[in-house]
Amino acid sequence: MKYTDLFFDLDGTLINSKPGIFNSALYAVKKLGLAPEQIPADLTPFIGPPLRESFKLVFGLDDAQAEQATIYYREFYRNEGMHQYTLYNGIPEALNEFARNGYRMSIVTSKAEIYAAEIIKNSPLKNYFSMVSGCELSGERSEKSLLIPYNAERLGVKLGHNVLMIGDRYHDLRGARQTGISAAGVLYGFGSVDEIVEEKPDLIINEPSDLVRLIHG
Repeated sequence: MKYTDLFFDLDGTLINSKPGIFNSALYAVKKLGLAPEQIPADLTPFIGPPLRESFKLVFGLDDAQAEQATIYYREFYRNEGMHQYTLYNGIPEALNEFARNGYRMSIVTSKAEIYAAEIIKNSPLKNYFSMVSGCELSGERSEKSLLIPYNAERLGVKLGHNVLMIGDRYHDLRGARQTGISAAGVLYGFGSVDEIVEEKPDLIINEPSDLVRLIHG
């Protein structure tokens, strides 16, 4: 077996969380007082980066505004947004096959750990993961280059090419490269083909149904 540990991103890799994230972001910027013309039609780039970074990138907020927007975002997210997601078709079957073949699986997400753990605990995926690692509510440890070693340390895993980070955005793949592990980019999530290809991951996965074939062989 080439890989022993699979580190999965959450949003855009295991779950389609677009409705909950978009609704939470729109709630936040409207409460912040942004005019309609300041809200882009396409919010897809909002998904993936750390939350405060996303508010700056997509809405052009400064540090103080992004901090306040994050507070508003979580008002909506913890009550409604975190429940507004669906599993990608084929994900439970793929995880079951990985578990059957002895892979250790964990979640490595820029989402706040408290929310990611709650989502997994209440989902059909709860029995597949040894660990759920995310950032602090303060935003600390939100970069994948920090989250990957944090997750490995909690598991007692030595980072190397036998560890595979699986994600849909360049942050996942870049974080894998920065920490010396392997990377798989998925094209069915929220990242563009160009951003995935540009990062030169070890594997490119078109659909959830390809996960087992390309990773396990």
